[in-house]
Amino acid sequence: MKRRTLFAAGAAAAVMPVARMAFAQTAAPDARMQEILLGGNFALLSSRLAAEKATDPAVQAFAALEISEQEAVARAFGAAPSDQVAPEHATMLEQMNAMEAGAEFDRQYLTAQMQGHEQLRVLHAAYAENGENPMARGASIVGVPSIDTHMSMLRAISNRLG
Repeated sequence: MKRRTLFAAGAAAAVMPVARMAFAQTAAPDARMQEILLGGNFALLSSRLAAEKATDPAVQAFAALEISEQEAVARAFGAAPSDQVAPEHATMLEQMNAMEAGAEFDRQYLTAQMQGHEQLRVLHAAYAENGENPMARGASIVGVPSIDTHMSMLRAISNRLG
């Protein structure tokens, strides 16, 4: 009888850290996570526009990369991408949506992505340091160098387009 009690207690003790981790990963996003998700939504939605309107092959390739990455980040944060963005990003999306396909759109998209990536880098760096959700924190830790790479890519494409 005592063996069963010891076994049950040991099993419960072993499961508790996993249960806490699973709960933390499925808990509602905190305010900082929400801010990252909003910025990611902007990167995603503007990249979807670029997938339709961009004419430069490098811009099209970057947009495709950004779409897949932002969808993955949202999943890592326990969320799904949405159409919700910050007000300043909503204005930028409206302006980009109204633009014709072509070189001017490509330049506007690159500018918007650089601004958005700078904001996301600050947010991800802070979350990587002390974020509460372990899965999201891991995504932010990986996200910071990825954003740095994206910024290099965006600058190179922008410099080439002039």
